[in-house]
Amino acid sequence: MPRVAINKKKYLQTDLREWMIGRMDSLGKNQEYMGEKLNISQQAFGRRLRDGNFNNVQLYVIFKELEATDDKILQLMKL
Repeated sequence: MPRVAINKKKYLQTDLREWMIGRMDSLGKNQEYMGEKLNISQQAFGRRLRDGNFNNVQLYVIFKELEATDDKILQLMKL
């Protein structure tokens, strides 16, 4: 089923969350590690991961830590 444009933000949040979980798993990094890098607790990171609610500075750190390519960043952030 094609994605409906009205739900694009929801789909982008889901895609970002799934990509982050996959990359964290493949690189052996856990929520506690990522929370430390973002200067937040593991619980706060888990909540933000679930909601897809990160600010620009946090996204920069996340992409750096998870070794995101420029193409992947554009794909995940394009509205």
